[in-house]
Amino acid sequence: MAEFEKPKHGEICWQELNTKDLSAATEFYAQLFGWQPEQAKTTGLPYKEIHTNGRAVGGMTEINDCWGEHWQQIPSYWLTYMAVDDIAESIEKIKTHGGSVRVEPFEAPGVGKMSVVLDPGGIAFSIIQFA
Repeated sequence: MAEFEKPKHGEICWQELNTKDLSAATEFYAQLFGWQPEQAKTTGLPYKEIHTNGRAVGGMTEINDCWGEHWQQIPSYWLTYMAVDDIAESIEKIKTHGGSVRVEPFEAPGVGKMSVVLDPGGIAFSIIQFA
């Protein structure tokens, strides 16, 4: 298993590709960058961890009908995660400073609490409070 250190508050800690074709994306990035995608052990869902130099730095997952009724209208995209010490406090700060919440905080079993938010310019990113 790849090394993973719990990041400090405010650190960029994970990059995630949400794609309509996980198989094609996995092959593309493996060929392009030499990544060694591995099935995550923390979930039974198809989720490929991106490993470089023996370290997990991100993941890839497939956008499918589990994403809700309008999943086919969601484009593929990359999402950056920032670590936070307290997700509720961070959500309040985001709102106070002109940002908003796109996806309310939820529990990712074995990982922690996460949320998708928007900065004041409408740029999406995720925050994560590790378990």
